[in-house]
Amino acid sequence: MEAPEKHNPPWLFGVLCLPYGLGNAIITILIPYLLRKQGVPVDRIAAVVAVSTVPTIWAFVYSPVVDMGLRRRTWLFLAAGSAALFSAFGVLVSARSLTTLTAFLFLSTVVSGLISSANGALLTALPAAVHGRAAGWYNAGNIGGGALGGGLAIWLADRVTLQGLAVCVALILALPILAAFRVVETPIARSAVWPRVVSLGRDLRTLLTSRRTLAGLVFLLSPVGSAAIANLISGVGPDYRASAGEVLLISGIAGGLLNAFGSLAGGFLCDRMNVRKAYAFSGLLAALFAGYLALASHTPFTYAAGYSGYAIAGGFAYAVFTALVLEILGPQRHAAATSYSLLVASANLPIVYMTWFDGLGYKHWGARGMMSVDALANGIGGLALLWFAVYTRRFWTRETSQAKPSS
Repeated sequence: MEAPEKHNPPWLFGVLCLPYGLGNAIITILIPYLLRKQGVPVDRIAAVVAVSTVPTIWAFVYSPVVDMGLRRRTWLFLAAGSAALFSAFGVLVSARSLTTLTAFLFLSTVVSGLISSANGALLTALPAAVHGRAAGWYNAGNIGGGALGGGLAIWLADRVTLQGLAVCVALILALPILAAFRVVETPIARSAVWPRVVSLGRDLRTLLTSRRTLAGLVFLLSPVGSAAIANLISGVGPDYRASAGEVLLISGIAGGLLNAFGSLAGGFLCDRMNVRKAYAFSGLLAALFAGYLALASHTPFTYAAGYSGYAIAGGFAYAVFTALVLEILGPQRHAAATSYSLLVASANLPIVYMTWFDGLGYKHWGARGMMSVDALANGIGGLALLWFAVYTRRFWTRETSQAKPSS
C-alpha cells in the first residue's frame, strides 16, 4: 500500500509570504515616515515610492527563472535574503541620497517578485481541497504581516539609530523565510535549458488558449475584488470628521489586521463552496459596506464601522482571488511560477481603473459619490459574475486537476 503523498500545510504559506508583505510595508510605510522625519518634501517621497514599486507591474516577465531548475524553496531563500539586504542598505543611505535609496528599494522589489512567484508555484502543487485555506493564509501573511511589520518598523525608527534600524529591517525580512526549511516539494528533473524553455512555452500556450482561463479572466479583470477604496480611505477621513489618530488606526494597522481576518475567513469558505460564486459574493459584500459609507451620516463612527467591514470584505476578496487563480491553473508542470505570476498580474488592472473611477466619483459628488461608485461597481459586478458562474460551469471541468504532472 502506497504512503499518502505529503504536501505543505496551508498555514505555512502565511509565514512564507511574510517577507513579501513586509518588503512592501518597508517601502510604503517605513520609508515615507523616515523621509518625512528627515524633512524630505512629500512630492519627492511619492516619487521614491512610485519608482520603487514599478517592478510589481512586470514581475511576470522575469518569473520564468523560477521554473528553470532550482527548487522553489531555494528561490525563497535567495530572494528573501536579497530583499532583506537591499532594504537594509536603502535605510542606511536614506539620509544621504534619494537616488541611491530608490535604486536599492527598486532592487528589493525586483527580487521580492520572485518570492511571490516561488510561493505561487508551491501553491499550485497543493491538493484542490486545501486551495482555499492556503489562499487565506497566504494573503493573511501578506496583508496582516505587512501591517504589523510596518507598524513595528515605525516604532523602531523612533527608538534606534539609522544603523540599528537597518539591522532590524534585515532581520524582520529574513527571519520568516527560515520556515522554507519545512517546504515539501518534488525537485524539477534535471535537463538541458532549451527543452525546459520548450516545455514552459508549451504549458503557457495551453494555459492562454484554455476556455477555463478565458472564463476566469472575466472574474479576474472585473471590478469585483479590487478593494479600491483602501487606496483612498485615508484621504477621506476629514469628510467623516475623523481625527488624525482615528484615520491612522482605521486605515492603518487595524485595517490590515481586518484584511487578514477576512482573508482567513474567505479561504475557509472557498474550501466549502464554489469558488466562482464566492468571488461574486465578495463583490456583494464590498458593495454592502461601500453603500453604508455612501448613505450613512458622515461621522467618525460611520468611517470606522464602514471601513472595518470593507477591510474584511477586501481580505475576503484577496483570498478568493488567489483560490480562483489556483483553480484556473490546476497542477502545473513546467510553468507553475510563470503561469501564477501572469494571472496575478491581471489583478493590477481592476485596482488601477477602480481607484480612478472612485476618484472621479469623489471629484463630482464628494465622499458619497466615491463610495456610491464603488458600491455600484461591486454590486452590479457581483450579480453579473454570479450569473456568469452558473452560465460557464461547463468550462470548469476537473480533467486538469486529475492529470499527473509530468517530469
